[in-house]
Amino acid sequence: MKWIDRIRRKLAPRKTAPPRFAAVVPAWTHARPAAWSDDPVEQVRHYRHWVYAAVQAIAFHIAGARMALYARQRHGVEEVTDHPFLDLMNRVNAFHTRFWLWAQTLTFLELTGNAYWYVAPNRLGAPAEIWLAHSQYMRVIPDRREFIRGYVYARGGEEVSFRREEIIHLKYPNPVSPYYGRGPLQAAAQAVDAHEFMKQAEWNGFRNGVYPSLALESDQELSDETVERLRTMFEQKYSSPERAGRPMILERGLRAKPISLSPREMDFLRSERLTRDEILGIFRVPAAVVGLSEDVNRSVAEAMDLVFAKYCIAPKLRLIEDQLNQDLLPQFDERLFCRFEGIVPHDREQDRADMEANLRNGVTTINEERRRLGREPVAWGDRPILNGHPVAGDNEAGEL
Repeated sequence: MKWIDRIRRKLAPRKTAPPRFAAVVPAWTHARPAAWSDDPVEQVRHYRHWVYAAVQAIAFHIAGARMALYARQRHGVEEVTDHPFLDLMNRVNAFHTRFWLWAQTLTFLELTGNAYWYVAPNRLGAPAEIWLAHSQYMRVIPDRREFIRGYVYARGGEEVSFRREEIIHLKYPNPVSPYYGRGPLQAAAQAVDAHEFMKQAEWNGFRNGVYPSLALESDQELSDETVERLRTMFEQKYSSPERAGRPMILERGLRAKPISLSPREMDFLRSERLTRDEILGIFRVPAAVVGLSEDVNRSVAEAMDLVFAKYCIAPKLRLIEDQLNQDLLPQFDERLFCRFEGIVPHDREQDRADMEANLRNGVTTINEERRRLGREPVAWGDRPILNGHPVAGDNEAGEL
């Protein structure tokens, strides 16, 4: 069997029994908060709720970014529009698209802090395909002399070993380990646990009935058997959403008294929004980006898009660029390097303020600003304007 066929078989999704981690207990049963934050298998399992919304927003935004290729020449730098590297980026392998590769790569980076590409060579030894390995199954093999000896992909009792140069390891900074990255999910682990506790409590409330909590009172002393019989009967008749609203019939001498929420319980319910905002804040995803429209108008939404692109997306793309320029592009040509372009949208308000300041101070002319806006020049627009009048010549003026 060819080497690339072995890799495809190992990295392809399995159609057999679920992997071993499927039986791991839910996060809320761990003895200490966020105990799963150092377990990549559990990290991937927390891809839900607001974590899903934040990670998908980042992954899809980066997957749509345009990558350009450049070559260093004696006279400077020029863009390369036709090259095997661009072909590789646009058709990563026979089964996955470019968008899928980037979206899945960023998903693993956000969840585990690590993403691993296996770059399969062709017969000439040049990179021909890219295969993304599941981060939770890959481990680094350290080496005292070479720092990293290689990588091992272990899944379902089988292992595949890789040489160090066969893997491109994308990772976020981690002050704890020089070999593995640390993603936003680990930093948000306690907030994620708190949110899931609240969702679990909310679900239990619906499962047990959507009526307020009640206490049954009686002036008579009730035996343990009677209490258990009443509890069982009450749960059978009124517990569950489909039984909500049914008339309650009590035995003689029993009274139903609603139990009001304590201040601490009411604060518990209000904190659900706070944990949501904490999770989104750690991922650096503004609320409007994940579809929340609370107190958001058009100008606020544009400002959030700008902040999201500038402070969340752009740094991640710089990290990816550096890794590809160091590990992948030298396999084609040492002179090549890549850049992601058009990431940060223009700040329209700032652009307008800059244009007005330039015109007011005579830095640019009307026609220079019109060309920047993609408009045709005008006959009276080639002279700078100071104090509302052209610097020289007639003072004919028009609208910009």
